Amino acid sequence: MRLRLTFRCSHQKPLVLPIDYHSLLQGFIYKALEDEHFATFLHDEGYTHDNRSFKLFTFSRLYGKYTIHKQKKQIIFTDEVVLYISSILPSFIQLLGQTLTTSSSLHLHHQRITTESLEYEKVEIKDNVCVIKMLSPITVHSTFVNHQQKKITQYYDPEDAAFSHLVSTNIMKKYAAYYNEEAAGTLHIKPIHVTKRDKVITRFRGFIIAAWNGTYELEGDAALIQFAHAVGLGSRNAQGFGMFEKIST
Repeated sequence: MRLRLTFRCSHQKPLVLPIDYHSLLQGFIYKALEDEHFATFLHDEGYTHDNRSFKLFTFSRLYGKYTIHKQKKQIIFTDEVVLYISSILPSFIQLLGQTLTTSSSLHLHHQRITTESLEYEKVEIKDNVCVIKMLSPITVHSTFVNHQQKKITQYYDPEDAAFSHLVSTNIMKKYAAYYNEEAAGTLHIKPIHVTKRDKVITRFRGFIIAAWNGTYELEGDAALIQFAHAVGLGSRNAQGFGMFEKIST
């Protein structure tokens, strides 16, 4: 299940955000849950498998008319803004939906915003092969310690052989964390139209992240593709990475 939130800055003012706004959206979502116990559990613990913790939600980048102020490193939205939020957790969607439709004091980066509309979207995926488009860029990485005992994070691009393997391994772990059982099928991802312009370098609370937009082909068990549609592909989903929409079969 996912939400399509359309909002604008109150009093017809432009919405001014830093270019790297992922952490602001994440904080906005956690605050909007309004169930302190559930929000704390999700933030601090999540659902675990093989010593990995998964939040099992994701969100898109912001869509709307904007301009970029390069010197100030700001993005300025001048009209309505659309944000997609998705999760496999019914309570997450329910709590978030209640707040976004009833609260009169929503704020994003110290700016009051007004909900224009909130739509619930449920997409049923029954195909074993489909073409997808990223609504937020997908990021895949591995971490290791070098000979100087320094922790190194390596990001992979979609053409790398490790890319599909790590995406598949990641979604299988998330599935096991939520359902407490191994997935019956498998999932493979293949880039269809991904160019250099689709590469996104961003910062999240000081960390540099490399990620990719573009279109891809997913092949595998339909139930696993459906699950991935809810929770996102790749890493850092709860930081605003890996959300996609199905565009064809």
